[in-house]
Amino acid sequence: MSSATSRILLGLFAGGAACGVARADRPEIGAFIDTQQVAETQLHGPGEDDVTYTEVSGTLTAQIKNRRIVASGTYRLSYRMPEMGDVGKNFNQDGLMRLQANLIDEWLTMETGAIITRSRVDATGAAPQFNVGDPQNLAQTYSAFVQPTISHRLGDVSVGLSYRYAYTRNETTQDAPPATGPINDRFDSSKAQRVTLDLGMDPGALPFGWKVASEYRHEDTTNLAENFRSFNVIGEVRLPLSSEPIALVASGGYEQVRTSERSALLDPVTGFPVRGKGGRFVVDPASPRFLTYDVSGLIANAGVIWKPSRRTRMEARVGRRYGDLSVTGLVEMRPDERSGLTFIVSDRVESFGQGLSDGLAGTSPAIDVGQVDPASSYQQCLFGKTKGSGQCVNGALGQASANSYRERAANIIFMRAMRIWTFSGSLGYSRRDYIDNPNSPVSLDGVVDQSFFANMTFGRPLSRTSGLSFSFSGNLFKNGQVGAADVMSGSFSTSYYQSFGRGIRMQASVAVDGSKQDGTTADVSGRARLGLQYRF
Repeated sequence: MSSATSRILLGLFAGGAACGVARADRPEIGAFIDTQQVAETQLHGPGEDDVTYTEVSGTLTAQIKNRRIVASGTYRLSYRMPEMGDVGKNFNQDGLMRLQANLIDEWLTMETGAIITRSRVDATGAAPQFNVGDPQNLAQTYSAFVQPTISHRLGDVSVGLSYRYAYTRNETTQDAPPATGPINDRFDSSKAQRVTLDLGMDPGALPFGWKVASEYRHEDTTNLAENFRSFNVIGEVRLPLSSEPIALVASGGYEQVRTSERSALLDPVTGFPVRGKGGRFVVDPASPRFLTYDVSGLIANAGVIWKPSRRTRMEARVGRRYGDLSVTGLVEMRPDERSGLTFIVSDRVESFGQGLSDGLAGTSPAIDVGQVDPASSYQQCLFGKTKGSGQCVNGALGQASANSYRERAANIIFMRAMRIWTFSGSLGYSRRDYIDNPNSPVSLDGVVDQSFFANMTFGRPLSRTSGLSFSFSGNLFKNGQVGAADVMSGSFSTSYYQSFGRGIRMQASVAVDGSKQDGTTADVSGRARLGLQYRF
């Protein structure tokens, strides 16, 4: 998988460079080799292990932008060599790529993307902040999508048709926890498809704008042969208020969402599901398909859109969906070239695979590859090159459940570059209402989980060749299962770099990591890293 992904990334970047025109921005291609010495010590909690190891890694980055291609990405492969303490050898991969290609002017565009990261697989297990040493409860996660879109204007009417295919997979060799308490099925893989059709008019020829849109979603997940189907048709009217940069918007239509699955094979002695590879439930071959969720009917919402300038947009809507109150919103602010903020409130019936691929597809093809942290357990948010832009995917990666769920989430990404200091970060909240077979002995039907996360970084240059930064990250996972513990974790670190000549950089950092589960002693450790990087 790693070599194939590397070839895909390099091929896409090379294709983007070949399609450029003379006046295009010059492609930015980078290659780095890092060697780091890492030492960790237990400051508080069970165990007194001190470990040291060496990590060697190679990284490729690319940024391409011209009239037809916008592409960006990074890929990193690292190898850890243990020296002292209880830490094993292992390879790690991290990658992120987005590409948008204008194939036929005013007719056809193609988008694709891929991510290689990790996800937290067991809701009752640990929540490590960083992928250092031998972190527990993490799976290697791969997701990719491809999406051609046809769009054209016929007079005053715009027409659009798009199709998206996405594949998501988790790989883990870690054993499942003992079947003595709340247990969950670990996500394996899924194939998702999405088709959208829309046509509409902007205000102008008519005193109002209108749009008719339809969406069909279809996902097949290997866990318990789960099946997801969704279809809707929605009409929307937007009425501008001539005296103010405000428009009233209202929409209504029909929607149907259905999910189904088969039953898990149960152990006749314990009564718990039989676990297969990677701790996943095994399907009972004699079980029929069970409809776990079936909601259909009219949906509607109303709200306002406010655009006081080309740099600011705010939207808020309230309505009824999924048989309940639904609230969504968006705030985008770009007061200048050095500052930005994006705030998104969402409400959708989702799954792990769809949540990750939707977040990847919703990110700008101009990714800020410098914001991708390979040491992180998993990528909380995907940042765009435009200050304060991006998309958060922590709701999916923070808990890789095999079940579908209704997720109501709020995420904010922000950045401010001051005269000396640069400040950036993200905050998020996610509430999941799980969908499951209520007749299962380990059913999650009706269980509600909540997760909170925060990431903040302050940095400044000390000279033309050196700099200093401070960062904080934290997570709180409130488990809704009876008898399951809430999990809290956090990390504070500071780092320093010094460049020598054109291609050599020395990097040093120290960090304190902590985690706490209900009913257990807090686990606190310290970490120091010293490394040398060569830039080609």
